[in-house]
Amino acid sequence: MANMNELLQEMVNKDYDELVEFGKIALSKLLPYLKQLDEENDGFFLLTSIILSAIGADGKLSALERRFLKDVVGLSDEGVDNLIKLYTAKSEDLTDALFDSAASNDFRGDLTMFILAIMAVDEHITREETAFIKKLFE
Repeated sequence: MANMNELLQEMVNKDYDELVEFGKIALSKLLPYLKQLDEENDGFFLLTSIILSAIGADGKLSALERRFLKDVVGLSDEGVDNLIKLYTAKSEDLTDALFDSAASNDFRGDLTMFILAIMAVDEHITREETAFIKKLFE
């Protein structure tokens, strides 16, 4: 798991603008697939679960994570607040199942990059966040 720890550290070392760019690229690749899986909600339900699992892994929303969501996803402050109210521990389970069921390694890579960008934006990845990432790969 040394490679995972190195990747996590590389992500933390990136500056905010780099992480925003990673997040935007990963999101643009994820959305078409999420929309296919969740046609009724235009992919929003699955995207919400992914975002909430990334933020909820350490149990707090930092100011930088809030800014990231506004810059990458295009949410307003009210939109971020409303999103956070939807958090449930089942978000992590849904993201894990989505990761496990993905037919494409590209999708898994994009999903991982999106989650890592959210987690790394506050310049620290906690043990809980690391455990969540490792759980995805089990």
